[in-house]
Amino acid sequence: MPTSPTEEFLKLIWTRRLYTNRELATCDGRPLRVISHGNINPVAGTDITDAQIEIDGTVYSGPIAVHAQASLWRRHLHHIDMAYDECILHLVLENDAVVCRVDGSVIPALILEYPESLNNTFRNLTEGEGRSLCCRELKRMPQVSLYNTLTRLTIERLERKYNDFLRLYTEAGNDWNEAFYITLFKSVGASRNREAYIKLARTVRYRDLCHVKESILSVEALLLGGAGMLDTERNGRFPDDYTLRLQQEFDHLARRFGIVPMRYGEWEISKTRSFSHPVLRIVELAGLLARKEFLFSNLINCTDVTEIQRILSAEASEYWATHSLPSVRSSRCVKRFGQMILDVLTINLVVPMMFAYGKDHADDAMQERAVEILEQIAPEKNTYTVPWSERGIRPDNAFFSQALIQLSKEYCEKKRCATCNIGKMLLCSQE
Repeated sequence: MPTSPTEEFLKLIWTRRLYTNRELATCDGRPLRVISHGNINPVAGTDITDAQIEIDGTVYSGPIAVHAQASLWRRHLHHIDMAYDECILHLVLENDAVVCRVDGSVIPALILEYPESLNNTFRNLTEGEGRSLCCRELKRMPQVSLYNTLTRLTIERLERKYNDFLRLYTEAGNDWNEAFYITLFKSVGASRNREAYIKLARTVRYRDLCHVKESILSVEALLLGGAGMLDTERNGRFPDDYTLRLQQEFDHLARRFGIVPMRYGEWEISKTRSFSHPVLRIVELAGLLARKEFLFSNLINCTDVTEIQRILSAEASEYWATHSLPSVRSSRCVKRFGQMILDVLTINLVVPMMFAYGKDHADDAMQERAVEILEQIAPEKNTYTVPWSERGIRPDNAFFSQALIQLSKEYCEKKRCATCNIGKMLLCSQE
């Protein structure tokens, strides 16, 4: 089904003067002159602010509402919203209803006309050819313009994560360490187990771990027991001495801290590769949390990626060098985070937390340092970045790949081409 013009598309047409109406007139025939087109409102409320028009010799100043069909006014409940009473004009494609203020006075309407070529470009952008068109536009950009576009996208992504962290920080009782701890578990888990890792972080709280972090056995017992991973008899195995010690320690600590363990069935195990099995990820986390003091504050004060990843590069305890699961022996292999996980944690945990903390404390230098660290990390390769690479837009670092992820998730997938800077360049070039 062809994509219908969106309100964002119509707002762009109005503010960039892309309409083709030869002589502007309201739908009831009165001449209209634009003094100021106003500005697109980026937040909730009327669509365009600070506009000024003249209708039939009278000058009006205020906001403008935009809809594809005039009848959407009532569907969106604007007729009972006093904020829309101030509207001086209703921009529409189809004037299928008379729109009135709360007091019954009619809001004048103007039907927007625009060239078919502009409509074709919009449809091409939103119906499958968009990425190819955008790639051509990106390749034509001067380096300075390209860098500015990427910077805006990456900052947008960090701003969104800042808002996520702020909510988590509030939920965690205004405790940055607790918010960091939950995000650490969220970041280390593959998508199919992400919610389980988050639940584990909420089951075994950071403040509980802090009471026992001097003992790697106690930290492992809390995390593995809290995750429901210590019941070896479920698979017909008898626990070895170390597993028995873990079970006994967890029983003691669970009573002490009031922990109700998760069910084993809450974890997706069947499709998980052996090297990313939750048990191994959890004992690697235990190695990090048991042996690192002031983890959050140390990480956000790092100045480069080498320093960050040195802190994150903790090993699991010696038992796990020869075991893949509790009481299951394996060939010797030291269990530690690999380079891929270190990069993921730096990109999705440390950098956003550094940016969020800097923003919350009005520390511009810390925010800038967070962005600079992204430039020191290899680019991500995933379902969001690979399609761009296949079309010749190859990120050379994580700063670039984060921008492409933001572009793909927040603009391309949502068909928000009319609010995307690249999409706007393509649409406005039709003038």
